[in-house]
Amino acid sequence: MKANYDKDYSIVICTYNPDERLLTRCLKAVSELDREGLRTEVILVDNNSKIPVRSLAYVQEHTKNIPDLQILEVKQQGVRYARMAAIEKAQGKFTVYIDYDNEPAASYLQELKSLNDRFPQVGAWGPGQVYVDFIDGIDKKIEGYARMAFQERHDEAAEFSTEREWQHCYPFGTGLCTYTFLLKEYIELAEQGRFTQPGRTGAALTSGEDTQMVLLCISKGYAAGVSPTLQMHHIIPRSRASRKYLQRLAWGTGLCYESCMLEVFPERKPQLLRRLMAEAKFSRQALKRTIKATWHRNPMKKFELVRFLSINAGIYTALNKPLPATVVNIVKFLNLQ
Repeated sequence: MKANYDKDYSIVICTYNPDERLLTRCLKAVSELDREGLRTEVILVDNNSKIPVRSLAYVQEHTKNIPDLQILEVKQQGVRYARMAAIEKAQGKFTVYIDYDNEPAASYLQELKSLNDRFPQVGAWGPGQVYVDFIDGIDKKIEGYARMAFQERHDEAAEFSTEREWQHCYPFGTGLCTYTFLLKEYIELAEQGRFTQPGRTGAALTSGEDTQMVLLCISKGYAAGVSPTLQMHHIIPRSRASRKYLQRLAWGTGLCYESCMLEVFPERKPQLLRRLMAEAKFSRQALKRTIKATWHRNPMKKFELVRFLSINAGIYTALNKPLPATVVNIVKFLNLQ
């Protein structure tokens, strides 16, 4: 582990064509973080926005209140590339991802410091209290599902694990804090071609790099967990509070999971081969479920269909097997990609 760091925490904010309302709240919250006794830096990454973020008046207004801030422009599209560029620049012992639609509590860094000091064996921490804020409202019929999809959680106690299978207590990308030296190792492995998950790029809603960063901590003998003392608001605008968006999100996250796992833990391959559904069976079940979901009035049936498709398609993808033609056509019909 690197012994000397210029900073305690490197805060990374990645953004692309940001909604002013969201980025304003994010930057304001970051400016109000309690930094007493801490050495921090903030790296705001503009991932090739149409209008450069540094030129926006509201960004200039709010960033002047953030100490040791730099704006990094990354032309290669995709959250993965934005984050990797920030990691290369990071000078903190820990790196904290605050997405531009995140609003951390003022105590976030101080609570992280307490956790990092008490539990040095935990390589990745995330918020145990996440409040999803639908700023433009949400259809009540899908609100419960949407809150889950956008990672709302209310844990009562700190919990962490070292299991080599995704656990409820493992953190997502929202507010993720990780040892920086592990993230720099992630970059090295990605550059060597071992980790290939692209993250979110344009309309694609995969998010594999978050998962792999957490799993890498596990593979290196560290634990990962969440704590209710870490509190965050996840701000969701109208453009993401729709059934279509949620279906594409379910497809993207489900599709990449097994590939993420297999790249970190290659020994899982025999297990995946046993779970692989035969092409004919996958096609029959996919078609049957699609017909039922299409005509059903309950929107949850469509989400259940997408989950079934993504989980099984994810196994095919991880094993480099082409999807059955019927499944490919259903994915196109549902406009999931």
